[in-house]
Amino acid sequence: MATPDQKSPPTSASASATSGRWILLVDDEPAMRQLIETVLDTQHWTVKVADGATAAIATVSSAATPPTLMICDVLMPGIDGLELTRRMLAKLPKLKVILISGHLMDLSWWPTDLREICFLTKPFSNDQLISAVREATDTSAA
Repeated sequence: MATPDQKSPPTSASASATSGRWILLVDDEPAMRQLIETVLDTQHWTVKVADGATAAIATVSSAATPPTLMICDVLMPGIDGLELTRRMLAKLPKLKVILISGHLMDLSWWPTDLREICFLTKPFSNDQLISAVREATDTSAA
């Protein structure tokens, strides 16, 4: 039991820093990366950021453990978020993904192979982001 001047045991979200669990955040907009990283930091998640697909692939390749979750913008220069998601899932089939976009409202054209992936429309609230991350990373649901 923790005394008043000791920290209580970590919750499942704050345990990410000590369990090797981390989130890969991929977005070409610096302000969006900073905002999402700040929100996730308040929940004690370890976040590694990348400004595009090439940086994301390099980040994952050099990491000691694979990410638990990738949050990825759909529309990015070069390799877009849909293609990056396909490549990541081919290498890491258990990877959870949340796709985000401020430009896509009509998802009727959405590729059938990615229809089960969580999608958040920008702008989303901090609570919506936190809820989606918690749902995606809930290990009790696995």
